[in-house]
Amino acid sequence: MVFTSATTSMTIRPDLVIPLKAASVTGTLRHSDVSNGKVIPIVHKGESKVDFGAEVYGIDLNDFSDADFALIHDALHKHKLLVFKEQPGMLKPQQQYRLTSSFDPDETIGGFAHGTDPYLTSHNGVDIYGLPNRPAIPIQPQVHILGRGEVPTDHYSLPPKFKIKGIDHVDFHLPPHISTEDRENGASRFYQWHFDGSLYNIPPPRVGCLLAVRTPKGPDVTVRWDDGSGSELKIAPGATAVVAGSRALELLDDELKNIVLYSRIEYAPHAFKWMSTAHSTRLGHLIETEGLEVPLDRLPAWEQSKLCIYPMVWSNPVTGEQSLQVHGQGAYRLYLKTAPDAEETIVDDLHEVRAFMHRQVVMRPVLSPENIYAHPHQEQDVILWYNRALWHSITEFPESYGPRIMHQCNVAASDHPSG
Repeated sequence: MVFTSATTSMTIRPDLVIPLKAASVTGTLRHSDVSNGKVIPIVHKGESKVDFGAEVYGIDLNDFSDADFALIHDALHKHKLLVFKEQPGMLKPQQQYRLTSSFDPDETIGGFAHGTDPYLTSHNGVDIYGLPNRPAIPIQPQVHILGRGEVPTDHYSLPPKFKIKGIDHVDFHLPPHISTEDRENGASRFYQWHFDGSLYNIPPPRVGCLLAVRTPKGPDVTVRWDDGSGSELKIAPGATAVVAGSRALELLDDELKNIVLYSRIEYAPHAFKWMSTAHSTRLGHLIETEGLEVPLDRLPAWEQSKLCIYPMVWSNPVTGEQSLQVHGQGAYRLYLKTAPDAEETIVDDLHEVRAFMHRQVVMRPVLSPENIYAHPHQEQDVILWYNRALWHSITEFPESYGPRIMHQCNVAASDHPSG
């Protein structure tokens, strides 16, 4: 079955790579009693069952006031994803960090949600940190450049013709892969369904923020499930796919809902390193059980006290809405209960963990075309999402469509989710 998307010269000191918030936030909120911002819910057409998302007009994110932020704060918790339209200029990295970090006033370190970046390269006396597929912007290292292709000229101290290494499902997904010819003709995949977070030691961000600097140009692509269901979805090239954890919870029967409401997930230490040698499922929601994960004794040093063990269901602090919020690929052990006072069952066989997550609970039921919003990025637009209520995935597109250059900011939170 095929569905069509409805919307379709400065030196940076190493010790300041993850600076204190006070050193990074530029200025303070501009006082104003009334915001001129307007929030308009997104109307999802056709067979869509998506019930989240709104567009915001009338707020310049490079100069937002305290009243503007109050409006943004409430609207984000209500709609879970906001698209800021008609921005008069590209969002500055300092302002992107200011916006994102404002959602967590108790957070004092201001660090990148995945920890300290490694040294990457230098240019004109500026040290650049990060990874080839995720370099940090030197003037605001919590903001990273993602996507694929060459960045614009003189882009925040990066070397000329610097290219961002893009994701490729061939490097991660279980074969068979989509052929090169089919991919260039517009066949695509979801790469990895997730919420942002390190899954070890560092609390996951409250919000994520993404600025579209360059977007690919070409016809819609067709995302394939390739899991035997025949499901496909036509979307804009380079779109970010999103589903709501509240919808995932809603789709469960009463018995399973009782289980997830009182159960927890333990994530693997250094989860992304742990899964780096394994294969993802073709749908991008779980790891195939082939015994290919990095053994725990070969991972970087880790401590039991720093493992992340999170409830399966998280609550929105403003609306009270509950969301099934899980990262299937990082799941290592389950603690299952059917009631608050029920005996806890521990599931530590990875095959059983993944079978439970796929067939019964987590990801597969909600990962149907009608539940997915594929956001079609427009250059200079900004999206802001509530990271503790949504899952998202990047999608692939033909290289001939040109670069996809995005600035992403997420900041480690002051707390771990507690339900």
